[in-house]
Amino acid sequence: MSVFLESNRIRTNINVGKKKIAYSVLFSFVFGFTLGLIAKILDSPIIPNEISILGVIGSNWGIWIFVSTLIAVYSYTPKLAATRVFIFLISMLFSYYVYTIFFLGLLPIKYIIFWCILALLSTIPAYIMWFSHANHLISSIITALPISVIAFEGYKIYLSTVNYYEKFMQYENVLISKGNYFYMLGTEILYALLIIIILFLVPKRKKQCLYIIPFSVVVFSALVAIIL
Repeated sequence: MSVFLESNRIRTNINVGKKKIAYSVLFSFVFGFTLGLIAKILDSPIIPNEISILGVIGSNWGIWIFVSTLIAVYSYTPKLAATRVFIFLISMLFSYYVYTIFFLGLLPIKYIIFWCILALLSTIPAYIMWFSHANHLISSIITALPISVIAFEGYKIYLSTVNYYEKFMQYENVLISKGNYFYMLGTEILYALLIIIILFLVPKRKKQCLYIIPFSVVVFSALVAIIL
């Protein structure tokens, strides 16, 4: 990694004071804590079905990959990117499961351990993602990765909804009554917007999209071929 991802070859560290670094870490904590609480409340049984769909969308990976990508890209250094993404995810999990334990009376230890380990492992892609905001071919390849994963998850949701419809199509209006159609439609629109925002905010030069989009198609196709 040190051979290809050297700050002086791809992207230069941004030198700032300790105060700004502390504020950026604090922001990641508060932001993660707030989003985790909102995600759990929206996923709560007390929320109407029309609104709870937002909670279901929040339980997918795409939205969190998107947020983590932007946090990593707009950090001052790759090490800070890894730190801020970890703080964001761990604070999100903290508020999410504190609500689960104290208000719902559940203690899903296995899930807590699993997601905490995943948050720790996320420091590696976060470190790498920091280098995507540079005018370099490697940066274009890196930017294609979250785009491909978000597109792949959206495609999986689309397929699962189609399969659900084909299985229960003999029941009138079952797709609409269960909310699956609106969930799928909302997710696909949201994921398309997330991809557009990444293409708009992450590349250092807009012409890099000429490389990012083909790379994304290749990675997406590989994920479909291997996993589905």
